Amino acid sequence: MQVVTLKAKLLSPNKNKREKITRMLETYHQACSWFLTQAEVLNTTSRAKLNRETYRQACELFDLNRGTLQCAMLKALSARRSYLSRKLRGKKASLPKFEKTVPVMVRQDCYSLYQLPSGTWVIKFPVSSGRSQIAVPLATSTYHAKRIRDLVGGSCRQGSMEIWQDKSGEWYVTISLVYETCLNEPGGIIGVDFGIVKLAVLSNNVFFDGRQIRWRKERWADRRRALQQAGRLSRVKKEAGHERRWMRYINHCLSKRIVEIAKAKSAAVALENLLGIRERAKGSKKFNRMMSGWNVRELASFIEYKAALTGVPVIYVDPKETSKTCPKCGNISRYNRKTQGWFKCAGCGYQSDADRVGALNIATRALDALGA
Repeated sequence: MQVVTLKAKLLSPNKNKREKITRMLETYHQACSWFLTQAEVLNTTSRAKLNRETYRQACELFDLNRGTLQCAMLKALSARRSYLSRKLRGKKASLPKFEKTVPVMVRQDCYSLYQLPSGTWVIKFPVSSGRSQIAVPLATSTYHAKRIRDLVGGSCRQGSMEIWQDKSGEWYVTISLVYETCLNEPGGIIGVDFGIVKLAVLSNNVFFDGRQIRWRKERWADRRRALQQAGRLSRVKKEAGHERRWMRYINHCLSKRIVEIAKAKSAAVALENLLGIRERAKGSKKFNRMMSGWNVRELASFIEYKAALTGVPVIYVDPKETSKTCPKCGNISRYNRKTQGWFKCAGCGYQSDADRVGALNIATRALDALGA
């Protein structure tokens, strides 16, 4: 099973609809806070107990659709569990506050999507108790339309929806689509080694160069430094958002291409287990700045979910010594990699691009894990 989340903008709801959505948002936050207080009083994280003790009273207090009210209860319980878990681990923790930025969750059976004759997709959802619902058109791209057609055609099933308002006053929804996945039997393994100079190198000799990415990130860093020195901190924050969105786009494109290559070869994708990568990958100040803006874990998660949708298996392996191990003779030595970009085995003399060697070793470890 794989969940795909669609984010879409609501197209200019009129004044009456905006007021209803705003009122729903405020009521939902009040309900979340109330349920959290009740859970504290009852000293429980049990949904059954909280529902039994408080649900009837909540229905009288809050003018919300019953499904949305149940979601408010779950949100409060989830927040309390997270708070207690942090306290148990000895970390700093405080009870959460349900502010304006917290999205309203709408249960999967409480909203619907349909298409107008003009081709515009519309979402219809409840804003209060009873039968009160509103319908608002969505701003959809080609990708959105494809996924929604999957839903209408029965290729996936509808999950929950969330609605929120951003700082500029625009309204957005996220819709969860649940796909049933079936992984194919792999006919081979493609190892993937992530980096900075080269964004990714595949064990079948496919290289994704990162020079243009590095150049653009360095220009952003220079501009950020200049703006900070000029005291324009609000501008720095705004441009940081641009950079994050751009890097997310790059990760989407790169992950899509890697999965397409693996699918064409009927192969599984082997990735490094990236836990602790920032602690292992230490270097110069410039290198650390590049790492801080390069979300490799996000890239891996994109590969994983895109692969699941196409039936391509993903295997994670231990990355220890993959950059120092000779794929030909198995010799492990730090002298095998005297320079950043080139590998030369001190034992047998095998030579190759250092990142390609890492990808080959990742693929080998994946094969060992499969028992092949």
